[in-house]
Amino acid sequence: MRVALFVTCLVDAVRPEIGFSTLKLLESAGCEVVVPEGQTCCGQPAYNSGDSATARALAEKVLREFDGFEYVVIPSGSCGGQIKHQYLELFRDHPDLKSQAESLAS
Repeated sequence: MRVALFVTCLVDAVRPEIGFSTLKLLESAGCEVVVPEGQTCCGQPAYNSGDSATARALAEKVLREFDGFEYVVIPSGSCGGQIKHQYLELFRDHPDLKSQAESLAS
């Protein structure tokens, strides 16, 4: 099974061992793990501070980077929640992007 790993900004900056442990666990389960190189942030800090434009731009970037993966593993509940719930809100007036967000959320 081919899965994408979203290494959150918190994991990257504060607890990289979480990312390495997640990678090891997935590989030991037989997964082929892809870590898109350009990934940065899900946009949650911007969203939570009311900066919808920045949050939307980061969300669009995430949608592009993780498009086409059947599974995306996110070792952070808050980032997963942002992608699963707030992306739908961010793109409520953009049908194509909302559809992509729904696909990623599922």
